[in-house]
Amino acid sequence: MTSSQHEHHHYHFHRKDKTDMNYRKSPTRLYKIPREGKLMGVCAGVADYTGVNLTAVRILWVVGLFTPINWILLIGYFVLGMTLDPKPEDLYEDVREEEFWRQARKAPDYTAADLRRRFRELDRRTGDMEAYMTSKSFKLDRELKALED
Repeated sequence: MTSSQHEHHHYHFHRKDKTDMNYRKSPTRLYKIPREGKLMGVCAGVADYTGVNLTAVRILWVVGLFTPINWILLIGYFVLGMTLDPKPEDLYEDVREEEFWRQARKAPDYTAADLRRRFRELDRRTGDMEAYMTSKSFKLDRELKALED
């Protein structure tokens, strides 16, 4: 393979374009949700991402239109509507995973602490299993079970 072929191949392999589904599907990204939206699904996406009630997001957006920054809101809405990807249907494997990621976006410090607690518990349980598997009790239980068979 020539140097230029290698460079082209290397670029193509690591390029992140919109057709690469692993790049596009991320539970931490903001998506629009057109099927739940009234216009482009931006408010529905913001509500889903932040965990705020969709009606509340819509009301805040409409109220914002009557403020001096209304033109920023309008431009921002349409820019987001044109640039955000639609939320993939299969973004989460189940309801528990969806709730985990929603909580992670709302309170990442709490979620990290919860993960640390879970890993400590798993580590403790693994240690208990290792201690039992290497103990004399395990060997005796195994020998007694073999005699019963």
